[in-house]
Amino acid sequence: MSNILMAAPFMSPPRPSTATMSSMNTDSTTSRRVPRNKDFLNKHGHRHHSFDPEKAPYPLSYDRQVLELESMDHSFVMHVKKSVSVVAFPDGTPKRSLDLGCGGGTWVLEAAKEWPDCEFVGFDLVDVQVPLAMLEPEIGRRVMWVHGNFLTTRLPFDDDEFDHVHMHGLGRGIPENKWGVLFEEVNRVLRPGGVVEVLEHDIVFPTLPTWFTAPLRARNKRSDSVHYPNDSHHRVNALPSSSPDIAPLPHDHALLESLYYAVFENRFINLRPTAILPIHFTSNFRRVISAPIVHFRMPTLPPLQALPQPLPPNALLLEASFSSDRSDTTSPPEAPHTPRPIAVSFSSTHSSATSKSASSEESSLFSSIMDGSTLTQPTTSPADFSPHSPTLSCDTTDTLSSETAHVVKKPLYIVDSSAAESTSIGVGSHSLIPLDEIDKLNERSLAMQLYWSYQSVLACQEAMYEELLDRTRNRTGELATFGWDTDQDLSELESRTKFEILVDRYKRDMQARISLWCSLSELGWSVPPREAMSKAELVEEERLYGAMLEARRFASEDDFYTPCRSVRIFVGYKDM
Repeated sequence: MSNILMAAPFMSPPRPSTATMSSMNTDSTTSRRVPRNKDFLNKHGHRHHSFDPEKAPYPLSYDRQVLELESMDHSFVMHVKKSVSVVAFPDGTPKRSLDLGCGGGTWVLEAAKEWPDCEFVGFDLVDVQVPLAMLEPEIGRRVMWVHGNFLTTRLPFDDDEFDHVHMHGLGRGIPENKWGVLFEEVNRVLRPGGVVEVLEHDIVFPTLPTWFTAPLRARNKRSDSVHYPNDSHHRVNALPSSSPDIAPLPHDHALLESLYYAVFENRFINLRPTAILPIHFTSNFRRVISAPIVHFRMPTLPPLQALPQPLPPNALLLEASFSSDRSDTTSPPEAPHTPRPIAVSFSSTHSSATSKSASSEESSLFSSIMDGSTLTQPTTSPADFSPHSPTLSCDTTDTLSSETAHVVKKPLYIVDSSAAESTSIGVGSHSLIPLDEIDKLNERSLAMQLYWSYQSVLACQEAMYEELLDRTRNRTGELATFGWDTDQDLSELESRTKFEILVDRYKRDMQARISLWCSLSELGWSVPPREAMSKAELVEEERLYGAMLEARRFASEDDFYTPCRSVRIFVGYKDM
């Protein structure tokens, strides 16, 4: 091309004096909370910011797996939107962009690649971003990390400084009465005609019905039978059951759910920011596009893994023979072939025995699909298979036999269009969400949404534990309703040990529900073979297998239409 624009290298402006960088100095101490530097505390092995919760109420940890959720979320948006932004820029991409609450800086670095003529400022409470020295020079010279607390001080930027502001997932750290002030600041630093885009999600505690978790309790009484490559075995301790004097709980993790929601409520953080943001958004921006709320449902139940192979009658003799000849063997004997797991899914059978989650109002969103409402379904989605389906692979999206072809397909999500609105002429609110691309996703993509939600719960476990301690000291009656004081199996254990057992139980139940092995098998990874069992062990395993299979018959539609995550997008333009 004859007219090639040569852009001069951008020089980062001097950092405002009000912005701070976290130091890397360490301070060793013998207490249970060990400051790694002035911005962080170590709480029972989890990295948290060191600021006063009243000034910085963000309760999540900064552990690696938590920071990785940001990258996973960004990859999902990039996959369905094919861009770092949901905004169309008819006059060209921004020249200067601010990412509020930038986290690890994933969005900034990707946007810097997509917008080569733009300077970026990533603003966050603490220093967890990639060091600029590690970036490619053409990226690093256009990026600056600034640290501060926008809840207590004004943003350290000039009026009308930015063309674009990006905000993703700030709702878990902003009290309800601070949103208006924050958007006033965003409006101030935006130039006339500038645009702000917000992607927010509701605070959801994903739950599992008791028909699903009850068989897992029996399974956890014996050691895990997965044979790992390093010959290690993970043994799980028996978990306690509630006293019969306590009223039945809606699900096994009701106490953790109560603690999780209390963490945010005590910080005056609204559990549904997608519902309150339009009020503050429209008060500061005349041109506003509010997309509908998208509720992602729970993933379809994966098939159960195949039963392990029985030990041969002469197993001990074979092992002794193999040990004596090992030095003369160039390669180990070939492992017995493990058949593909039998595909077992749920039926649409309704049962009065099905437990109901404490968040029943969330599942009702999906139940309204049967009556006339503004909730809509996608046109294409995975199939729902009955427990009597023939053997199938984990990929239940494309494998349909003549016996299952009549089954009604289930949507991946529900769109609440009643919340959508637009004050921009000629711009539709649905244009912000590429539903056609989401429709193309595999059923197993819902496991990613569930993973994101339950990992967000685990990220708050230290704040949940602090709430638990407060209840044990001042509100013991609230704990009694959850069986905390009447659990005889745990009465002699310390509160921390009891709490960690509950968290570990929740983590393992969610791992069983997500069934990562199923997703990996679709990608061509072989499932690790399970160690062979004796006849007695195999009989018990078959009993448990049958119990898990029978439990799935108690599933109701509400159990699978319960949302595991709800997201919404907002776009606002500053007046010219």
